[in-house]
Amino acid sequence: MTPKDRLSARPHDRIAALFRARRGVLLLRRSAAVALLLLAAALAVQHHGPPQAGVPVLVAARDLPPGRALSEVDVTRRELPVELVPDGALRDSPAALGRVLSAAARRGEPLTDARFNGPTAASGGGTVSAPIRLADPEVADFLAPGRRVDIVTAAARSEGGSVLAENTPVIAVQPEQDRRDQGRLVFVGLPERLAGEVAAASLNQTVTVTLR
Repeated sequence: MTPKDRLSARPHDRIAALFRARRGVLLLRRSAAVALLLLAAALAVQHHGPPQAGVPVLVAARDLPPGRALSEVDVTRRELPVELVPDGALRDSPAALGRVLSAAARRGEPLTDARFNGPTAASGGGTVSAPIRLADPEVADFLAPGRRVDIVTAAARSEGGSVLAENTPVIAVQPEQDRRDQGRLVFVGLPERLAGEVAAASLNQTVTVTLR
């Protein structure tokens, strides 16, 4: 309706034109609201999307001490979201069985390659992990997994010490907070035939190590 028409229009026509304008505005608002709802629904579907499948990784089935040679009862598989899977995570049991932990692991903790000391240090290859306690517990502060040592008995008054094992790899060192009055346990990798002798000697004699 032009300005001239509005001046000459009757009151009835003016009211009808006003209602038509209001209906147009209302229709426009409703259309905009519907469009916004459809856009919000599309964004919600795009953001969430279908749930992503978890990644199976190997975790500790129970609390495990350092120096533990892992067996089937020590590990289990669990699915984790891909963003929570750490680098180097082990995916199946064969990758962990027979390997020796360099530090304690809590139940449910994902096991990674950094938890172990290089190649298998137990079962297989005739090598086992043997625990020893050192005559001077503070020597353990200078040891770390992978370090090579010679294991010797401390010299007695009547005779010198003797070498029990040479060039032996340190597998794990008991954490400081877990030590007892006897000192921290040190786990070393030894041939099966020698492991028993060294472990027994560490109980009956004072044992120490020399660093390589």
